[in-house]
Amino acid sequence: MEFENLDSWIERLRSISASKGVVVLVEGKRDFDKLKKLGIENVYPIKGKKFYDILEELEDSSMVIVLTDLDKQGDKISSKISGMLQREGIPVDNLFRQALKKFEIKHIEDIPVRS
Repeated sequence: MEFENLDSWIERLRSISASKGVVVLVEGKRDFDKLKKLGIENVYPIKGKKFYDILEELEDSSMVIVLTDLDKQGDKISSKISGMLQREGIPVDNLFRQALKKFEIKHIEDIPVRS
């Protein structure tokens, strides 16, 4: 999936997140708040939750879009959660996360909100 610019990235995420069963997984409350401001639906923050609880809560998802920060900790979380979900047969999308590198955004909370 290729994105021309950040606006097209946001628009595509907004569209996909509205689909039944799709969950956008983020690290914390600030990430959650930012995506909500951008009109993203079904945002699921994992801060303070145990991995097996996350897995249980997301087991009926048709797809999980992993949007952890693009730092060392975010990479670790993304890798661990993606592996767990995929082993349970839950499709995982990391393409939105990878595309943020192109826009030089390291933290989800830093995505600009445009009016």
